[in-house]
Amino acid sequence: MLNVDGVEHEVSLDATLLEVLRGELGCTQVKDGCSPQGQCGCCTVLVDGVARVSCVTPVRRVVGRSITTAAGIDPVLSDRIVTAFEATGGSQCGFCTPGIVARLVGLARRGTPTETQVRTALGAHLCRCTGFQPIVEAALLALDPIQPLPERRNPAAAEARATLESGRPQVGGADVVLGAFRFAADSAPSGTKVAVAQSTGGYSVASTEAEAAAASGKVQGRNSTIAVRPPLPIPMVEGAVISLATSFVEPAYVEPDASWCAEGGDPASPFANAGAFGAKRTSTVSADARRLADELGEPILAIWPREEVVARGAKRPPLSLSIRADGSGRLTVATTEGSEDLAPLLDAVAEIAPGLEASIVEVPGPKVGATHRGAVVAEVLAALAARGLAPGDPATVVAPNGARATVSIDPSNGTVKVDVDAGDPICAITLRSYVIGAVHQGLGMVRSEGIAVDEMGVVQDLTIRSFGILTATQTPSVVVEVIDASGPAVACGVAVMAATMAAAWATAGHPPTWPTA
Repeated sequence: MLNVDGVEHEVSLDATLLEVLRGELGCTQVKDGCSPQGQCGCCTVLVDGVARVSCVTPVRRVVGRSITTAAGIDPVLSDRIVTAFEATGGSQCGFCTPGIVARLVGLARRGTPTETQVRTALGAHLCRCTGFQPIVEAALLALDPIQPLPERRNPAAAEARATLESGRPQVGGADVVLGAFRFAADSAPSGTKVAVAQSTGGYSVASTEAEAAAASGKVQGRNSTIAVRPPLPIPMVEGAVISLATSFVEPAYVEPDASWCAEGGDPASPFANAGAFGAKRTSTVSADARRLADELGEPILAIWPREEVVARGAKRPPLSLSIRADGSGRLTVATTEGSEDLAPLLDAVAEIAPGLEASIVEVPGPKVGATHRGAVVAEVLAALAARGLAPGDPATVVAPNGARATVSIDPSNGTVKVDVDAGDPICAITLRSYVIGAVHQGLGMVRSEGIAVDEMGVVQDLTIRSFGILTATQTPSVVVEVIDASGPAVACGVAVMAATMAAAWATAGHPPTWPTA
């Protein structure tokens, strides 16, 4: 017997706790972001009050013990947590949030936590959206019973700003924080067969996800020993004052590609509650779900395991550039076989840097995409802004849509200061959360993010922890000043990310390759 949120269930013993929770008991508030890697934290639950990653926990080890999901925590504490997350913008797409909530509730059993304790606990989790700081702030508010809680943000205003920033409809509220929001892999009708992507390019279909995964011959995730390196040489430009070469970067959205479809129907969106920074726009998972449903004559849920998300998904395009003081120079962008057309990116670059001679070169490697947040454009904006900057100098970027961001990094303690003008803020709480998330991504782009690709162009890093994403303890404090402008609201992600990259690059002394670590 297994006690889940106070209810006893007879369950299979030859399975993981995650497989039983989601597959047998329908506890879709527990999310699957990387199983069985145990590295994203989305499937975290409490076992006798202690946080545990359920995708690597055999059911046999927890029989007779009490399992608590984010949906089953004490109602008073649950309400404090939801209020705190809504007051700080601690949840955006929300896929990671219920696992984080479970972790925080387990942490609270030891007393009111410090910021260091919260950030350390978040080391077991990946939040790609918020940059961790709003989550830390929410935890410190919610888990200190004497702290008064601010008011929750206005739902309509929060949704409007979030949808503008993400480019897809996005909602918030208690359902998102506690995991009741149903993502694509949660929303298929009961009894729907599951198709799990194979490393050979096809799918294995079975009655349950566990059976389909077992039949798929899934390649287990791994970290390689191959160095992350740019695929393009830096162009030779006489008089260049700044040069750069970047590597393949995994977008690393936490919700894996998934879609379900009935025969002859319209497939569910893999975006669900936005997220993915535009990277899922190239995903074939919806078309695959529709094709399989039509072929088999019944509803099908198509899922890409984390390893297939990495193997099949489009990466951020690598580039190399050399720029003179007057903004002239050369830019080369890498493409690969089967990738999207990157020519529109060069057209966008021509608008912001008409003096750059730009070209596209095919190299061995994974697919790259043109729809990732500010792909190529953000790097060029960062390079233009970084010319002549010394450590600590502010970097200012104006994005093509008119959003303006000024970012400075204190060399003494790493604190990041951001001034952002995104027109009408609509919801300052949500805007601030997106700003901090863009800072987190920009810092990671310069300092640590990249994936290893072998000489044949095959990705060798397939685990969450191999992507180089900054953890909560590695992410510095971010101070945001939102300029309350009267102009029309515009998305600020590209401006903030580019200005952060410029400031971080200057702080590091302008090394010619990213990541610098």
